Amino acid sequence: MAKYNLPTSKITMALFAFIGFTLQSMAQTTSIPVINQKQEYQLKSKINNKAYQLFVSLPKYYSQKDTTKYPVLYLLDGNYTFPIAHSTRQLLDFTGSLEDVIIVGIGYNWKKSYEPWFTGRWHDLTPSPDNTSDTSRSFLAMLNLKAGSLQSGGAKEFLTIIKNEIIPFVEKNYHVNDDRGIEGHSYGGLFATYCLLQEPQLFNRYGINSPSLWWDNEKIFETEKFFAEKNRTLNAQVFITVGNKEGESMVTKMTAFADSLKTHHYSGLTLTSQIFEDEGHFSVVPASISRTLRVLYKPKRK
Repeated sequence: MAKYNLPTSKITMALFAFIGFTLQSMAQTTSIPVINQKQEYQLKSKINNKAYQLFVSLPKYYSQKDTTKYPVLYLLDGNYTFPIAHSTRQLLDFTGSLEDVIIVGIGYNWKKSYEPWFTGRWHDLTPSPDNTSDTSRSFLAMLNLKAGSLQSGGAKEFLTIIKNEIIPFVEKNYHVNDDRGIEGHSYGGLFATYCLLQEPQLFNRYGINSPSLWWDNEKIFETEKFFAEKNRTLNAQVFITVGNKEGESMVTKMTAFADSLKTHHYSGLTLTSQIFEDEGHFSVVPASISRTLRVLYKPKRK
């Protein structure tokens, strides 16, 4: 019988290939895609005693039996943003246009009224108290609210809730890695900006959509300037957007903030921006969510 002597290097390579294939098979036990995988929870915070609605959208190959771990995108104003993001991800999954990512919408109990959402986000998503805005007749009139209904400045507490309660809940119940993103619109965009400057190591991908950078006399610009004085590194992928019909001040402030980030030449920062044509503050939401997903979670080339 003839004998064949393979070089040791080839044997080693073949062995590693076999081990890699075996581990991959063990990690992902299903190759059958399952669409419309979504779940909903109510989480009551021990920090502020408020209840938050959590909406979870899962990749098409996700299974609790797998050991594959996925990145997570935390989506603010989940009551209205999550349905858009979930439907968009299903279409993008179908065409292979999206990295496998778990999307977690964070929302409020608003079954029959906008008020719990409006007052909840007003407090949670604003970095500093702004009495002028809290008592503004125009803001109160939006939902016919009573004086004192709007109390701002709770972003620090809300960030603590996300860090110490919401993220641990997700990590306990789902197969996730430490690759986290956050996306928000309007006050949510302001909050995402706050997270970028306040605790940049918690998230590494940021969708900052139509951010309310005007809040409290544009204080967030001072925050970024102070951050730049103390930090030369900002390891983050940032996508910042606005609609061109949101008003000149919104567009100007968005571009000014993006320019400020560029000017400070942070090491590790990847920054892109988009101004959507013919979109206002609310009509821009579906467009910004879709584009943010495609920019921040573009599939990696194999």
